[in-house]
Amino acid sequence: MIHDRIKRARVLKGYTLEELAQRIGDISKQALSKFENGQSTPNSTRILQFAKVLQLSPEYFFRSDVVELAPLEFRKLAKMPKYRQEQVTERIRDHLERYIALENCFEHAAIDIPATPPQMIAVSSFDEAEAAANQLRTHWQIGEDAIANLTELLEERGIKVALLHGPDDFDGACAATQDGKHVLIALNADRPGERMRFTAAHELGHWVMNFPAEMKEKDIEICCHRFAGAFLYPASCVTADFGGHQRSRVHPRELLIAKQHYGLSIAAALRRLKDLALLSDAGYQSSTIQFSKNGWRKDEPNPLPPETPRRFESLVFWGLAEDFFSKSRAAEFLQQPLSALDPSMTGPLGIQ
Repeated sequence: MIHDRIKRARVLKGYTLEELAQRIGDISKQALSKFENGQSTPNSTRILQFAKVLQLSPEYFFRSDVVELAPLEFRKLAKMPKYRQEQVTERIRDHLERYIALENCFEHAAIDIPATPPQMIAVSSFDEAEAAANQLRTHWQIGEDAIANLTELLEERGIKVALLHGPDDFDGACAATQDGKHVLIALNADRPGERMRFTAAHELGHWVMNFPAEMKEKDIEICCHRFAGAFLYPASCVTADFGGHQRSRVHPRELLIAKQHYGLSIAAALRRLKDLALLSDAGYQSSTIQFSKNGWRKDEPNPLPPETPRRFESLVFWGLAEDFFSKSRAAEFLQQPLSALDPSMTGPLGIQ
C-alpha cells in the first residue's frame, strides 16, 4: 500500500512528520499524517515530490515486495534511541526487500546457496560459546586457519551481508524474515575493518546459538563476544602465538601481529588471552590502561580495510547482462542513478 510506503520512506530517512512537512514546504504534518494513515491518497505530482525530497526513486512507492522482519538484535555502543532503531530497522528491511526481489529474478537452482540454520548450537555458558565457535568451524569445514575474508565466507554460507552508513551508536544487527528463510547481517560501514569483522562474527553468534530462555541479555552478549573472538582467533592459534602457560605481561607488538594475521582488533586479541587464562588479571589490566593512555580504545594503530559484500552487486549485473530485468530496475536494486550502470564504468558502486 502506498500509504505504508510513504511512512516507511520517512522513517528510512530519519525524519519526523513535522521535519518532512517542512522540507516539502507546501504541506502540513496533519495532511502528511493522513497520507501515511491511508485517509488520503497522494496524486502523481505529490509522489514525485516525495521522491525528490526523500531522495528515492518514484518506483520505491509502488514496490510490491514487502518483507516482514523478525525482531532485530542490535549490537549497541550505548542505548540506541527508539527513533534510530526504527530508522536502522527500516534501512535493513529495505535492503533485504531489494535483495530478495533480486534473487526472485533468477532460477532458484542457478543461485542456490546452502543455508545456515538458526539456533543450531545450544549454549548455556561462556565456555560453551567458545566451543560453539569451534563447532561451526568444523561444520563449515574451514579448519583453524585465519579467515581471510569473513564477509565472503558468510555469503557463501547463505548469510546476506550489507554495509550501511548508520548512526554512530550502531555497530551492527542480525535481521531475518519472519519465516527464517532469509538472514542478513548489517554492519556500520564507517567502522574500521577489524571492528566490522568482530561485529559480523558477533551477529553470526546471535544467529547460530540457542540460549536458554532465562539467560540474561548481558550474558547473551558476553557469549556472542566470546563466540566472535573464538571464531576469528581459535584457542589453538592463540596458544601457538602466545604460549600455553599464563603470562604476566604481553607486548603490544605481539597483539598487533595477531591483528594483522587474524583480522581482529588488538583489544579483542588481548581479551582472548584473558578468556583463555593466558594472561594474568594484573597483566590484562596493565595493558588496557596502556591502551587508554595511547588512545587505542577509540583509534587503534594499523586499522584494517573494510570487507565489501560482492554477491548482491554481482547478481544485479548478472541479471542485467541476461536481460532478466530492465536497466531502470537494476538502478532501483542498487539505489543508484542510471549513469552508474554504464558498461564503461568500473569499480565499486558504493554502499547502500
